[in-house]
This record gives sequence, C-alpha cells and structure tokens, in this order.
Amino acid sequence: MKVDFFTENPSDNIGSYRIWVKDISMTLNNAGHVSRILNAGDKVTDIDSDVVILGKSCYKLASKIRKIFKNSKIGAINIPCDYYNEDIDFVIAGSPEEYISMSSYEKVFIYPLIERKFENLDIKNHVESDIIKFCFHGHWPHLAKFAPYLSAAIDKYHENIKECELHIITGEIDDYSTHPMLPKKAKIISYNYNDIDFTKVVGNCDIGIVPNITDLKHHVPGLRGSEMPAYGLYKTDFNIRFKNKTNAGRSYVFYQHGIPVIHDLSPSSFDFMGRTGNYTCAHDENSYLREMKKLTNPDYRNKISKINKEIFDRDFNAVNHVNNMIEFIKNEVINE
Repeated sequence: MKVDFFTENPSDNIGSYRIWVKDISMTLNNAGHVSRILNAGDKVTDIDSDVVILGKSCYKLASKIRKIFKNSKIGAINIPCDYYNEDIDFVIAGSPEEYISMSSYEKVFIYPLIERKFENLDIKNHVESDIIKFCFHGHWPHLAKFAPYLSAAIDKYHENIKECELHIITGEIDDYSTHPMLPKKAKIISYNYNDIDFTKVVGNCDIGIVPNITDLKHHVPGLRGSEMPAYGLYKTDFNIRFKNKTNAGRSYVFYQHGIPVIHDLSPSSFDFMGRTGNYTCAHDENSYLREMKKLTNPDYRNKISKINKEIFDRDFNAVNHVNNMIEFIKNEVINE
C-alpha cells in the first residue's frame, strides 16, 4: 500500500508530527509499504497513492486534497472534535477519550502515541537513595492540574516521609519553582526539553507524574455540598474534568525508561493499567500519598517498571500498530 502524509509544520519538537507523521511513515516503509511525507505547499505530480493522511496542522485541506487525489482515501490525524468534513474518510486518534470525541466520524483508528526514539532503552535500575525525584514532562498548562491534591501530597511526602524533588521538563524556557499551583516545600527543578539529554534527565528520576484531571470541586466550591440521592448523586462523588484529547503518551515515555507512574483517573490510564493488573493510581491527596509511600521502596519500583515495560513492548509495538492500521484501512475504509 502507498500512503502519503501531508504536513504544514514538519518539526520534531511537535509530538503530533514526530509520532503520527514522521514515525508512522518510517514504520510503514520498514514494514514493506511505501510512504512519503509532503509539505502542504509542495507541487505533487505523483498522485497514485492509496491513502493520503493529513497531519494535525492541515486537516482543513481535505477538500483541496480530494480534488488532487481523486482516487485516494483521505485520512486526518486527531482533528478537533467539533470539525466535520465529508471529504475525510477516516480519522486517527490516540486514546479512548480521543476516539469518543471523534463521534462525528464512523471510521476511527486508535494509534497510541508511541515514541520510537525511546525504543530498546536499558531501563533504570532503582536503588535506595537519599532523595526521591518525581518527574513531570509535557506542555506547561498541565502544571495547573497539580493543584490542589498532587501538590499537597508531594509537600506532605517531603515533610513526613522522605526528602523529595519535582523535576519539570517542558518545551518552554521558564523557572517553575514559584508556580502557584505547584508544591511549596519540595525543591522544584525546571528543564527545557530542547536543551537537555531527555533520557539522561528522566533516567535520573524515580517516579513519573502525569496529571490530566482537574477537580471541579476545587474551582467550583458550590459542588462540594451538592447531593441528590434520588438521582444517585452524593457528596462523595468524583467531580472531574479532562480534555477530550487526553491520552497516555506522556506515561508511555516513562514506561520506556523504566520509571513507574502514578496515574490519574483519565480513561487512557486505565486502558494500560488494565493490561498490567497493577492499579498504581490516585486522585486526592491521600491516594497520591499512598502510592508515593509504596513507590518509596526501590524493589517495588523495579517490579512495577519491569511489568510496565514488558506490557508496553508487547501491546504498544509500533510495527504491530502500523500493520493493524493498514488492515483497518483495507477492511473498513477501502473495502467498505
């Protein structure tokens, strides 16, 4: 099969390009298919592709691409949930949350955000240390989701269990040590993704933190006392909010490095934990603190990390997912 990708922003610093365009195209070629990456402004004369997939930045080009590639099926990567174009034949999403958000489209394939550059790493061997290092990596707005519970748990851990640090890796140059939503007592160390050896920094940490959830009771105090038993609503209910584009990609990177993760309540976290049988997850201050205490033991961290890596390599293998994607396109899109 011949698959073209179109992009308007071919930058390795952008995950949607790096993983869903560059890496998938490379994997398709490695698996015996034919794939190329084209910039949206390129003049294209070879238009015999079976499939044309639009990168996340150029989904609005679907109708224009349809006029050029008249005999090709058109795919789009993780488009906004409120955008619909009848010229798009199928969509690629990265998680159950994203799959559900694409309900306007009949044909949606889940391709997890698998970082091929971190394949075949020697995973960290956890040993006893004087300081526990928590690690966050990702887009800086997620830092607000540390409040109130995760930040409070880190500070309580620091004061009562063991000295700890929070290492933050983002794509922005900033010092997050005074961020209002982050811990106040534990030391905070900031890194710019583009200025570091990412594997070295992550491999020097002990526990991964991947917040996706916002607790509405923290931001909407009126929800605290709402109770309607006749409707099955109680004061102890979870009141949470998360993006419909939430995915587990940041957790995958920790698995690949041998760093255990304390997961939150986002559905894609449970998709993975259900495969491992280990529910290392939390939401409020006490549940985060409970998991932190358990992961203080380096032998336990090694055990969890080994299981996570084995399941990730088995179920999130890029070649297998590319072959599954091709079968999906053949059976569900081309031969519908």
